[in-house]
Amino acid sequence: MDRLIPGPTLITRAYDAILAAICDGRLAPGTRLTQDELADRLHVSRQPVAQAVSVLKSQGFLRERGRRGVIIAPLEREFFRAVYQLREALDPMAARLAAQHCTRQDAAVGRRLIVAGRQAVRNGRTDRLISADAQFHGWIYRLSANPLLLETMELYWKHLRRAMHGVLRRRSSRSRIWDEHQAILSAVAAGDPEAAAALSLAHVRDASDRVVLSIPEAPVDTGFLPVPARLVARRTP
Repeated sequence: MDRLIPGPTLITRAYDAILAAICDGRLAPGTRLTQDELADRLHVSRQPVAQAVSVLKSQGFLRERGRRGVIIAPLEREFFRAVYQLREALDPMAARLAAQHCTRQDAAVGRRLIVAGRQAVRNGRTDRLISADAQFHGWIYRLSANPLLLETMELYWKHLRRAMHGVLRRRSSRSRIWDEHQAILSAVAAGDPEAAAALSLAHVRDASDRVVLSIPEAPVDTGFLPVPARLVARRTP
């Protein structure tokens, strides 16, 4: 008998669809949502939507707004400054550990990710650039062999996807980012922990300058924005 693999639950599907719409900007900061509207858009009952909304509120993507209503959390400079302060501590550690564990097979995976990132730069699609960036850093986190580090950064990279759109629309930043990734990969593949950590720290600080400074000092009060007519599940990059 073929092995039966359960598909995603309705809660997971609702969570993924709402989060994808938040991260790629289809649901803009300040947009007002109700569970009834979301259930209608996603063609599911209110129960899985309510569960998904509860998780998204706990993760900071949604905020309460009246009875059964929420808004998309604004992009706040101080929050993202804190995320990058965390990355300044964790990313160099991850790169150092990755350099200690990297095999030839691991390095080959890293090189394929670099190729994919360069291809995304040539294609110019922001969603693919963000996905490629996240996959490269996810590879380093996994290669560190520290599950707590991977688990911690998984959530914050979801937030970073929201803020990276504005930066990656500027073509001048795109190639430089992948030049920095290439340098980190070379140090990791060479088994040089200190060089990998130093290059990772410089990369994070450079990214912080680009991303944090692209966010206004205080969120703009946009009021209640209408829910887009089309809310669909995550698109494949």
